[in-house]
Amino acid sequence: MIYSIYLNIIVKVFILGVHILTGSIGSGKSEAQKIFEKFNYSCFCADNIVKTLYSEDEIILGIKKIIPNSVENGVINKKLLREVLFSNESKMCQVENYIQPKVFLEFEKILDSNINNNIILVIPIIKNISLNKKYKVIYISSYKENRINRLRTRNNYSLNIIENIINYQEKIDIYKNNNSYFLENNGSIEDLEDSIKNIIKLI
Repeated sequence: MIYSIYLNIIVKVFILGVHILTGSIGSGKSEAQKIFEKFNYSCFCADNIVKTLYSEDEIILGIKKIIPNSVENGVINKKLLREVLFSNESKMCQVENYIQPKVFLEFEKILDSNINNNIILVIPIIKNISLNKKYKVIYISSYKENRINRLRTRNNYSLNIIENIINYQEKIDIYKNNNSYFLENNGSIEDLEDSIKNIIKLI
């Protein structure tokens, strides 16, 4: 988003064609991404970028400096790293300040090289709102019970870490009440697809 001044009135101007898809962990961002891709949207997920970055030697060294015991045999132990981050807010801030600018840079490279006019950037709930200032937000929401049930089917997610992540994200979530489009995901995949179809008509 940029700001335009017209007749002494500041007006928000969003960059067209690019949208953010965000929501709490377990809300259904991955399923929503698949549906958007079905309708010819190019989707790029921050989590996938982070996974790639975590395999790079420079990043591994950077994470090791912040949380030394999260690196074992030259590899980042993501389960251990997750447990530390969501129980230690200071370490969370350090890692976010280190990794997020690199993720945003990768997003910019993707946008510069992508010819599709319909692009979705899929990001988790984070404190940094710089992307929110540029692009309209599609927020996907789901009942806490549903999110917990989905997360318990994932590997390496104990109930304790699930609760820690949800509590942290609820504390920093500014998107739930500050978005352009709101998706409810408490029904079937077909229900979610119908809701996304309706949003696509509005985009």
